[in-house]
Parts: sequence; structure tokens; C-alpha cells
Amino acid sequence: MAAPALSPKEKTKIYLTSFLLVLVIYMVIDLYVPIKKMIAGHDFAFSELIAHLQLPKKAPFIVLITWLMSMSRIEKKTKALAAH
Repeated sequence: MAAPALSPKEKTKIYLTSFLLVLVIYMVIDLYVPIKKMIAGHDFAFSELIAHLQLPKKAPFIVLITWLMSMSRIEKKTKALAAH
């Protein structure tokens, strides 16, 4: 008997949601200090906010964490399908 597998559409959805979650977390971490300063009353231009983002430097970590999260979620969903 063949083990059930997730469709490519479901896998793609899992990868995209994991990527977006990790990306939002890293953006919040990068923009924490500017947001804190804005709340305190300092003015920031959009270019100054973008300068605080360090996504190219963190890209390998974002990809790795996305991949690990996705593989874990795919494995859990596959096991749940096999249990039925």
C-alpha cells in the first residue's frame, strides 16, 4: 500500500506560509529600534527605515529556517494523512 502524500499545491502553500512567517519575524527584529524611536517621537524617512533592514545578510538563515519549518509541517501533515 502506497503512503499518502501531500499535493504539490499543499506543499507550495506550506512553503509560502513558512517563508512569510520567517520574513515577518526577521523584519520585526530589524525594525524594532526604528519603531521604538518613532514611538518616542523621532522622525524617520522611509529610506532610513529601509536602511535598517538587513535581509540580504540574513537571507541564508531565512532560507534555512523556512526549509526546516516547512519540512516539519509537511512531515506532520503526511503522518496525519497516513493515520486516517
